[in-house]
Amino acid sequence: MELQSKRLCALWDHNKYTLRSTPMKKPIDGLFIFNSLFSVEAFASRPEQNLTTKLSKLTAEKLLKKVRALRNDINQQHRQLMTEMDDITLNAPREITAQVMNVEQRCFTPGSIMLMKVFMASDSYFTTLNKAKLNGELTEKEMQAHRTTVIKQITQCLFELNKTCLSFHKVRKQAEAAT
Repeated sequence: MELQSKRLCALWDHNKYTLRSTPMKKPIDGLFIFNSLFSVEAFASRPEQNLTTKLSKLTAEKLLKKVRALRNDINQQHRQLMTEMDDITLNAPREITAQVMNVEQRCFTPGSIMLMKVFMASDSYFTTLNKAKLNGELTEKEMQAHRTTVIKQITQCLFELNKTCLSFHKVRKQAEAAT
């Protein structure tokens, strides 16, 4: 996965792309949630059909729907902006080298891939916002307002996903201990 936005890079992997002077000890970032989603879906793919497997499948489906809804919302915001603008190719931005986010392909599950799509959709939207600003369609303040909205949405979603994953593992461990 490649991202151009430094802010999205830092939101994906706090330790590698941090914008802070001191890195966070246990950041809830995209990479952490990517692995958390994989963990839930790994339990859901177990061959034995018991209570924890059923719980895993339900949780994985709920998480996927939540992440997909966020991706769809970001894409909708992007489409809405595009319909409100004229040509944004007259004043081309300087080339930005995209950063390659290293993700383990063995951890690809529907939920973890959808989370990657959230970041890629946001990056595409941010690129459009920058072009719109350079071509007079948005002011700096308007562009930042759009970016801040998306960053807040992603951050809130990451925290909610983390909470759901933690609850799932707590209940799963209790269920496994009871059997």
